[in-house]
Amino acid sequence: MMMMREFQQHAALHLHADDDDARSKVAAAVDAVLNEGSDPPRLSIVLAGDHLPDDTISALVTGLRRLRERGGAIEIAPASDAIRDGLSVLGLGNVFAFPLVPAEAPRRHGLLARMTAASFAALLAFLGLPAYADANHPTDPSTILAKVVERNPSLSSYQGRMHVDLRLTSFPFVREHLDGTAYYKRPSNYEVVLDRVPPLAKGFDRMFTDAGDASNWERRFVVSYVGERDFGGRQDLELRLVQRVRGMIDHETVLVDPSGWTIDSIRYDYYNGGHITMTQTFRDVGGYSMLAEQHAEIAIPYARAVVYGSYTDYKTNVAIDDAVFTKKN
Repeated sequence: MMMMREFQQHAALHLHADDDDARSKVAAAVDAVLNEGSDPPRLSIVLAGDHLPDDTISALVTGLRRLRERGGAIEIAPASDAIRDGLSVLGLGNVFAFPLVPAEAPRRHGLLARMTAASFAALLAFLGLPAYADANHPTDPSTILAKVVERNPSLSSYQGRMHVDLRLTSFPFVREHLDGTAYYKRPSNYEVVLDRVPPLAKGFDRMFTDAGDASNWERRFVVSYVGERDFGGRQDLELRLVQRVRGMIDHETVLVDPSGWTIDSIRYDYYNGGHITMTQTFRDVGGYSMLAEQHAEIAIPYARAVVYGSYTDYKTNVAIDDAVFTKKN
């Protein structure tokens, strides 16, 4: 009742963008506005902060969707230049504003309401905003990656042997066999150390290393949720990764299996038209979901190759020297 009285008196929520409880506070505010029974339901939010985190945007989007179902809206009054600029850059100034629809417009019901919600969802997808699906899996990239990283919550470290067969399918049709060791240490250390790296294999060790460490992707890439895609007869979640600092790769496409939060496939598309597609399988090792095999098809200018890698001899929760993860020039 205290929350209800507060909104009746002030009709506004004062929120800091970095608030850890932003989702619950916005949800409670929306509940209060909906319970008031006003038509249309509207909520004003005075938003302060030095930047606009994805989690807070997601909370606001979720709340706006609920009010939109009743023909309502959320207005954000920026309490700092940073928030105002963040809304402007994302194109959200007119999305979180009154009136979102003309005040005299009738309340939407039935098919029209569903069409409006669908149009708004398409707008969010266009803007690249995080959101949460009504299905049994999230669509927020941060949440998906967190589930991938945390699929083995009690696994603090591991090391295992890696065996790679590399075959050029274009001239000079060379074959190479490589062996190495893969290391992981929580929270975000992953490294592949090949026993030897012949000239033909230069760069492939980095490809395998990058594929294994989803924990640093949000730092290196802008990650967006694309949708669902069929993979092996099941529906995977598709993510698109674009480098924050431009390199040789135009973008990466990642397919995640939501039933076990494993990465089924990664495709690297290069600016020069080349691409590499890697698929992976996993197996149970002592109660942990561990990488079993990787297959890669490589098609880059002047070279084509196929790569097969397998992982064996896992040792879990073992002591690993931090020097293993020290980057070499």
